[in-house]
Amino acid sequence: MIPLSPFPEPLTKRISRMFVPLGWRLGKMFPNLELQLDQAGMTLDSREYLSIMAFLTIFYMVFFSALISLILTRFTEQFLLIGITVGIVLGFLVLMQMSMYPIMQTRKKQRELERNLLFALRTMLIEIKSGVTLFDAMELIAKSNYGKLSEEFKKAVDEINTGSMYEDALQKLATNNPSDYFRKAIWQVVNGMKSGGDMASIIRETVVSVSRDQRIAINRYSSQLRLLSLAYMMIGVIAPALGLTFLIVIGSFPQIPITEMIFWILLIGIIIMQFMYIGIIKSRRPTIIA
Repeated sequence: MIPLSPFPEPLTKRISRMFVPLGWRLGKMFPNLELQLDQAGMTLDSREYLSIMAFLTIFYMVFFSALISLILTRFTEQFLLIGITVGIVLGFLVLMQMSMYPIMQTRKKQRELERNLLFALRTMLIEIKSGVTLFDAMELIAKSNYGKLSEEFKKAVDEINTGSMYEDALQKLATNNPSDYFRKAIWQVVNGMKSGGDMASIIRETVVSVSRDQRIAINRYSSQLRLLSLAYMMIGVIAPALGLTFLIVIGSFPQIPITEMIFWILLIGIIIMQFMYIGIIKSRRPTIIA
């Protein structure tokens, strides 16, 4: 899926080929784009994505410049200057949004991986302790309902079925994933396979390690919530109450008119702050917590 594209994907790819030289220059600004695209699971390579970024940036610059200029023709003689300026600014915002899209997709994938990681490892441990091979345990995870985690294990299972070595498939699985916890778990399994250790003991230690990290993340999150709750009391409750009281006192002076519009603005500001606070709480929540 190509973000912010108003055209069908095949047409966007075909037109963007004309912007490959400009995309190549943009590549100097985003040296880690290839890895980000791989970790996000996007089918585009960095060369294609950069050319699409260049094409859509120029397209939106021209589109918004023409649209704003057309709207302002009846209002000001500086319509062309204002329209071009707004178009350049909006085009730059499109460029930044597209450059952040792989990172946003990577973080989304990371949350989905870590949400089910502990449960999948416990399932794998139970299977191996019952005498099932590592490959069969991985195949069970791939066929189970663990979301992105099942999809990633399916990739490794498919590579092993096509003739790849266990270690190579798992190393590739760890490299192309953004989750530190997931990579750590896979590397422990790979190292155990190379050293010839007991897989049940290795996976048990991995489960214990992930559980310990989960408890640490929960404790850290709870300590942050206490501080955020205090900030919410100050910004969401005390400050509006004091502000409203201050406006009422100021409004008692005839020289300073306090209109109804001010109270509506205050209400809208409080609502926006509430949503911002919810966003902060959500962003601080550790991804490893299921």
